[in-house]
Amino acid sequence: MRKSSRAWLGMTWVVGCGLGLLAACSGSDDQPVLTPADAAPEAAIDTGAPDTSKPETGPVDASRDTGPQYDAGPPVVLDSGIPCVQGGVEEMEPNDDKGSANTLAPTVCGVVAEGNAGDAGDAGDDAGDAAVGSTSDFLTFQLQADTKSFFLQFAGDISMTVEVEGNAPVVISPQSSPTLPFVKDKPYFVEVKSLNGKQTNWRVTLFESK
Repeated sequence: MRKSSRAWLGMTWVVGCGLGLLAACSGSDDQPVLTPADAAPEAAIDTGAPDTSKPETGPVDASRDTGPQYDAGPPVVLDSGIPCVQGGVEEMEPNDDKGSANTLAPTVCGVVAEGNAGDAGDAGDDAGDAAVGSTSDFLTFQLQADTKSFFLQFAGDISMTVEVEGNAPVVISPQSSPTLPFVKDKPYFVEVKSLNGKQTNWRVTLFESK
């Protein structure tokens, strides 16, 4: 839900296949759960997901300079003042539930409203309680017929709850990086919430590998 634009938090994380990333691939049921990439600079551009820095001014972790490259595109600022990338679109309100979810094809940028944040880093039964009470923005996508793996890249101090029919919800945050299910012919839904309860800029990009 967009209220007004605030300073871009500059945090980028990737959920996908490859070293230092999370797997969501066809042909394998058990995928390793690995630590996601650290946060990227202010523009939130992932010029190589493992080769990123802590928010704003943190040092680069050279040990992660391996694996696939996921570049969402050059940074831009939308007419509303929301930071995004070239080719990305602004969220369309209302998008506060699954029925009004914005299509992720491939990048949507927005602002999630303030709320009462919970601990999105907890796993197990507590995972669904991430950011309890905060206002949510919803996205949706469906994998293409020839997709072999997919990757969700997100920027901002947020948590994402990813759901697809036949699977339990998966909560992703900078502190929690479980494997995503790989399902064809079913819509995915992504619920975006502020991780700390503050109004937060966010970006989510879908990458599909053929």
